[in-house]
Amino acid sequence: MIPNVLIDTDVLLDVFLKREPHYTNSSTVLIRLDDGGFNGFVTATIIVNIFYHVEKYRGREMAFSCIRTLLTNSALVVLDVNKSVLIAALDSGMNDFEDAVQAVAAQIAGIDMIVTRNLRDFRNAPVPAHKFFFCIPISLPFFPVLEAFVL
Repeated sequence: MIPNVLIDTDVLLDVFLKREPHYTNSSTVLIRLDDGGFNGFVTATIIVNIFYHVEKYRGREMAFSCIRTLLTNSALVVLDVNKSVLIAALDSGMNDFEDAVQAVAAQIAGIDMIVTRNLRDFRNAPVPAHKFFFCIPISLPFFPVLEAFVL
C-alpha cells in the first residue's frame, strides 16, 4: 500500500528557496512524490506559509509562480483547515500551534506520516513524523517540473 504523507512547510521551502544543506534531501521528497512513491498532502495553511516566505525572500512574482506550479504540476492534495481542525489543534497539547494545525489536519484526513525536518515540534503529534525521504519507499527518481521549483 502506498503511504499517505503530509509534507511539512520546511521541506517545501528548502526546495523553493534552495536552502542548503537541506535542498538535496528535500528535493528528493518531491522526486519520490512525482515517482508515485507516496501520496502527497499539504494543508491550505502550508500553501499560504510558502507564499509568504517565497514572497519575502524572492519576490511576489516568484511566489505566485511557485504556488501555481505546486498546485497545477504536482500530485499534492491540499487538505482543508477549518474551525474543527483549529480547535482540535488548540487542544492537541503540541507546543507549536502552526505544526499542531498540520498534525490535526493530517490525523483527520487519515495521513500515515508527516515528513519534516522539525521532529521536535511534532513530538506530541497524533501522526508520526519522520525526517525527509528516509521513511518513503525508494524508487527511480524523476521529477520533470523540479526546475520550476528551483529559484
